[in-house]
Amino acid sequence: MQTDIATIRVGTAMTTTPQNTNEKARQAMLLRQASGYIELAELGGQPDAPPSEALSRLLLRALELLNELPDENRLGGEPLVLRAEALRALGRFAEALPHFRAAVAEQQQSVAAWLGLGWCLKRLDRLTDAIAALTQGVVACPDEPILSYNLSCYHSLAGNVTEAVTFLTRAIASDDRFRALTNAERDFDPIRDDPRFVAVIEQGV
Repeated sequence: MQTDIATIRVGTAMTTTPQNTNEKARQAMLLRQASGYIELAELGGQPDAPPSEALSRLLLRALELLNELPDENRLGGEPLVLRAEALRALGRFAEALPHFRAAVAEQQQSVAAWLGLGWCLKRLDRLTDAIAALTQGVVACPDEPILSYNLSCYHSLAGNVTEAVTFLTRAIASDDRFRALTNAERDFDPIRDDPRFVAVIEQGV
């Protein structure tokens, strides 16, 4: 009897494998399309400006595609980060926040999730929380200078000059291209004339 059951199970697995393969291919296509729409919208938008109507349509379409995924696949991994990114790009920061929190809890090495979490907290006027979040992000991803750079920006806005200079120095030491970014970065305006900040920027001049 056990042999018969095993045979039935094997037979069932063989007949469902093509369906499983097709479903996985469909889900992969949905993720690629959603990611493409989000990337297009982000490339066409301005960081601190609401998206245009055309860009909003792209982002809403991305969310529709993500909603076509099975329930068990929507709230984890790449779909979770993509949903959070789409909501963030739409300016729906409060909605995006729990998704980014879930993403960093699930994927400690996700730089995009840490950046998005800090971004949303900052724009919800929760600067202290944004600093705390990116501080955790830097610990989780110590070799990602963009996290140190953004954390430096948040410390600057908070008036924490020593911390801002420390993390900016760390970012520049890892990638000197961040030095040039400071020229146009408005987040550094509160400390731009501080000798400690000037010293960091002029070290490579």
